Amino acid sequence: MTNENVINKAILVNHFSGNATPLQRKLIEEWLADPDNVEYYYECLNEWENNNAQFIANDTLALKKVIATKNKEEKIKQSESTIRMFGRRFAVAATILLVVGVSLFLGKDAIIYKSIETTYGEIKQVTLPDGSIVTLNANSEIRFSRFNFSTKTREVMLNGEADFSVVHTKSNQRFVVMTNNNLAVTVLGTQFSVYNRLKKSEVVLRKGKVELSYTSVNSNQNKLLVLKPGDKFIKNDRGTDEVHLLNTEEAVAWKNHDFLFEGTSLAQVANTINESFGIKLIFQNEDLANRKISGTFHAEKADELIDAIAQLLDVNYKKRSNIIYFFE
Repeated sequence: MTNENVINKAILVNHFSGNATPLQRKLIEEWLADPDNVEYYYECLNEWENNNAQFIANDTLALKKVIATKNKEEKIKQSESTIRMFGRRFAVAATILLVVGVSLFLGKDAIIYKSIETTYGEIKQVTLPDGSIVTLNANSEIRFSRFNFSTKTREVMLNGEADFSVVHTKSNQRFVVMTNNNLAVTVLGTQFSVYNRLKKSEVVLRKGKVELSYTSVNSNQNKLLVLKPGDKFIKNDRGTDEVHLLNTEEAVAWKNHDFLFEGTSLAQVANTINESFGIKLIFQNEDLANRKISGTFHAEKADELIDAIAQLLDVNYKKRSNIIYFFE
């Protein structure tokens, strides 16, 4: 009988409570060697914590205890009574220790945070622990706490582009989207999208209210800005701007694999294609790169969008690996 057939939720709950036998702990450790089982382990651990209010989870404290006692792991395993001496709080630290021992290469962040990402050309919908819905655009990543996400400030780290539909909680917990360029979006029950790439960040509010905290490029000062529905905030290398949109749904057309261009230069289109599909466009000359296009293009693959643009402008292109060369 394989470990997959032996390990179930009842055994894991017994383990989290500090009542697993030495044999069960050994089986769990072997079972966790399979990365596919680690996610289920975390789900059961989080559910157990939520159902045991007398235990107040402290991820950082538990992890410190794990690191401090790692060299004593073998001694702890030798005696059931020794494990019980450390009480319920150390029992949970011991469960994390198993994951650390098996997946040490993942590091502290991989234990505390869950990361979800999309590849080039992929759009993915994610349900957060509080019920909020996040739709990730291609080549994007979000990260959030594995433990007690719904019991404190709900913080999500974003790299790339995503659309958020945030649920309201009874205790009015803040929902904050953080980016790596000092932009923070704080909301309470709303619909908005955030774009965070290398040289530019954008926030479009469709419903509700958001407060932005950011560092001004021009003055290098920290600023606060409240957006109303229909507002679009832009932060880039040249400064910041705020633009009113008549149709905010256009900002999330990508959710349906639609690309909207309005007097957009091919150089800017090339940047969009590179971000979405990982394809680099090279143009024969500057005049071609500056030619502009307008319209809505539905494309689930890079070739579909490139073909449509070439036909619209009546230009030719050659493809080699992930590079497209446009010429007249």
